[in-house]
Amino acid sequence: MPIKSLFGKTYQVIERSLEIGKVRHGLIASNVANVDTPGYKAREIDFDKALKDALEKRRVGLTQTHPRHFGIPGLGAANYEISHAEQSWVDIDREMSKLAENNLRYQTSIEVLLRKFSALKHTIAEGGR
Repeated sequence: MPIKSLFGKTYQVIERSLEIGKVRHGLIASNVANVDTPGYKAREIDFDKALKDALEKRRVGLTQTHPRHFGIPGLGAANYEISHAEQSWVDIDREMSKLAENNLRYQTSIEVLLRKFSALKHTIAEGGR
């Protein structure tokens, strides 16, 4: 039984949340690194929209025809809608605020995942008694 089926949709939401947070962190870090670059426009991912799109996305039915073939790849950064800021400069205060928000979301997702594993561990340990 795959581990994802043990948690149902919760595991999928956590997985996507962590993935989007990772991609978003990279974009924010790039924005901060280019704060003094003339003409650079900040890039951003709308977290809520990206998560909703990722969870609603239907996967194409692929068949693994040989045991040595690679599995179905996960979502990548190219699958998210990345937007550019209206202004032609980077607001460092805004970027640092987004970085803190992104970090909080990421840490929350990690905490939920740890609690899920803790509940599973408790179920396994107490299930035989």
